[in-house]
Amino acid sequence: MVFVTGHKGSGSKTCIMSKYSKMLIAAAVLIYIGSLLALLKMMRIIDNHEVGDHIMSPEKIKTTINTAKSSPQHLGQPTTTKQYTELATTIAAKWNLTTPTAIDLLVQQFEKANDYDPEKDFFHFHHLYKSGGTSISNFMDKTVGLRKVGKYWEGILPGSYESGNFDHDEALSDINKRLEEGTNREDLPYKASYAHTGLRPVYGPHKTKTAMFFQEQMPNKRLRAITMLREPTDFRASNHAMIMCGLNAEIKKFNQQRAKKGLDQVCSPKDGLNVSALVDVKTQTLINKCQSGAKVNGQQKKQCQDHANGVDIFEHCRSPSHLLAHHQYDQHYRSMFKGLMGRYHRGQQFGGTAYVGMSFGYERAEESKGYSVENVEEYTLQDLGGLDLTISGAGEGGPPEPDFIWFGITERMKESTILFYYYFKAKPLKKIPQHRIQDCHPTESVGWTAEHREVVKQKEPADYAVWRAANAILDVRMAKMKMEIQAQLDAGVSKEAMYYVDWDTLEAL
Repeated sequence: MVFVTGHKGSGSKTCIMSKYSKMLIAAAVLIYIGSLLALLKMMRIIDNHEVGDHIMSPEKIKTTINTAKSSPQHLGQPTTTKQYTELATTIAAKWNLTTPTAIDLLVQQFEKANDYDPEKDFFHFHHLYKSGGTSISNFMDKTVGLRKVGKYWEGILPGSYESGNFDHDEALSDINKRLEEGTNREDLPYKASYAHTGLRPVYGPHKTKTAMFFQEQMPNKRLRAITMLREPTDFRASNHAMIMCGLNAEIKKFNQQRAKKGLDQVCSPKDGLNVSALVDVKTQTLINKCQSGAKVNGQQKKQCQDHANGVDIFEHCRSPSHLLAHHQYDQHYRSMFKGLMGRYHRGQQFGGTAYVGMSFGYERAEESKGYSVENVEEYTLQDLGGLDLTISGAGEGGPPEPDFIWFGITERMKESTILFYYYFKAKPLKKIPQHRIQDCHPTESVGWTAEHREVVKQKEPADYAVWRAANAILDVRMAKMKMEIQAQLDAGVSKEAMYYVDWDTLEAL
């Protein structure tokens, strides 16, 4: 990323340039050979995460940049619809978007203003299991949470749990305590909340308990939403390894036993990790528990009975191939992204996403009336992109649902957190909180291959449509943020004054 610092005409400027920026100049030459200035603007603000071969030498790149710097117009500040359209076209192609409205909606994303108001807004983070949400919850504590007072962060509504459902009683207790102490309701300090509990829909026949609670207790607040999503196959692999099968724990115990023998950790089948053998151990442990007369729950009791009848009770845990062919996949892992927005497209009904828990268990989006990949892409660009403020759980013409003012993508955590700081005007942390990072990545340890990923893509076109559209939105937001930062630098604003910009991470991308 290149940033030009210093006042206009000062003659003192500093360029910081990453290898990605150099590569993107080459891409821009091929696409926009007609205009050198347009090429350079494109180079600066399009982040290509799949680095290809350079076609310009480093010397040529340096000469090109120095020539542009001497131009009266600074780099990377497209202000016309035509220039936004060029960028949107490139981004839509990069993420293989097929909806006819993709380019227009991405242009709208460029033109969209960030209207977050910390005095009027309250936002809720719906944390989908295994999407990096525990880290984001802790991240919220240390940014919008403000100072910590006793047990709670003042800006975070009590009842928020990084890995649990929202506790309405705990929240109400703190609200009432503050009101009794003399705080006016409109002066309650809460800025946000987080939980596995969903907020949407806020209106209509399926409005959630959390929505009703927020509306009753904070009637002066404008409700808004944030969320996280993850590459669909990795999302399933992580849920499968930790929640459905408990394989992360089994692999950790196995490697602890190896360590006691002086052996190195193994994290993949190619290195000798036999997940199926660990499943056998897991099965026998449960059978021994049932036979010992120890207390077991209803599910475990049934599993022991099924095992006695010759059923391989953990067959779906033995490998990705076993999972993808098993009824457990169809029962739990279809259309897992419904929890993000509450639906995939306008023809689908809102609801059923507030208390899904670890099992997910959504109906297939592909079987819903009005489904098409193009419709899912379009709806994601409109709703997750925060463009359409007419969407309502009450139907057409109803009051608008909380709009998404931010979302992150697990695989792009650095970019996601940079945007968080920027959107919410929060001072960057010295270190991003990281939680539940496995020594052995589940995609590798359980043996997920490129072939398995292709199977998931075939099974889950709706989830992949959401993911592609979300990445396109994130590309636009990164580009837009960089342009806005450069404009402020050009206007003479110092880096120190922009305390909410994570300069080190941004310039390293």
